[in-house]
Formats: sequence, C-alpha cells, structure tokens
Amino acid sequence: MTNPSYHLSKLAPGKYDLGAFDCGEQTYNDWLKKSALGAVSAGTCAVYVLVRDDGTSAVMGYFSIGPTQVVRDDLPTKMGRGAPQAVPGWLLGKLALHVDLQGNAEESWGSRLLIAALEKIVAVADDGGGKVIVVDADNEGLLGFYLRHDFQSVSAELSVEGSLRLFMKVSTARKAIGR
Repeated sequence: MTNPSYHLSKLAPGKYDLGAFDCGEQTYNDWLKKSALGAVSAGTCAVYVLVRDDGTSAVMGYFSIGPTQVVRDDLPTKMGRGAPQAVPGWLLGKLALHVDLQGNAEESWGSRLLIAALEKIVAVADDGGGKVIVVDADNEGLLGFYLRHDFQSVSAELSVEGSLRLFMKVSTARKAIGR
C-alpha cells in the first residue's frame, strides 16, 4: 500500500470537499465548513488547504493568514525594540490538521503545515512588509506545539497569566525556512 500524497492550494468555492474535515476540535471544523469561504470573500484572510491527491478533493488540513497590527508594548521586549507603536504583522489565524494525519511523528504533518504557513507569510512580508507573526493558540494544548517552533510568549515578561497569544519575528521565520 502506498502513502497518499497531498498538495497545498488556496481555498476556492466549490473546489474542495470541506464536509468531511475533522481535526477533533469542533470550532476548527465549523470554522472551515461555515466561515472560511466567507472570510476569503470578505478579504479578511487567505485560507490554504492541504488536499489529498487521490481525486476526492478531501481537505486534510488548513491554515488562514491575514494582515494585522500589534501594539509594540504587547510584544516581547526584544521583538518590539525599535518598532513603531503599531507594529505591522501577519496573523496565523487558524491551523488545523485532520485526525487521520495527527500523531504521525514520521511525517510530522502539523509541522509541515506550519512551515507552509510560514513560507506564505514570509513571501507576502517580503513583498509588503510586516515585522511579526502572531498566533492565538486557542487552547493550552497547542502552546507546546507553537513554542517548539520558536514562537514566543509575553506572559512571563508581562505577568500575563494564561496568555495564549504568541509571536515570532518574520526574520526568525525567514531563517527557519531557509530564505
């Protein structure tokens, strides 16, 4: 039996099967099925889907990115140093992986999807600017994943207990992906 292959594509109406997506978190499932196309149409974010290459158009993962601004004082000290009061950046709004691909340490699909998101963000930052990448982990179970991938928390610096907002410099992401 051969391993299925996948490709990354921009979400478009009627092109992909969103109905069967299940990452194990209902809010992420619902967002993809009910809100993603509307967000893309409204221009609030871009959504990219990981699609199986078997002709089914089954979505096996996704992420959304969009422009954002962060107040300099909300950033880790070193990250905000020298930045304007309103720091331009990119929001990694959602990132989810189908349960069938989760836990596969050999393939590391979650990390691969995050790297794909960082590649997209770095490419648009190279063209249009942006100093930071922001992610809201949504739940404490996701903190370790993002922290292992060089995102930083401000909670220790600012005594903000339980903060799920994490940051990465675009320059850090650029180095991580080898650009």
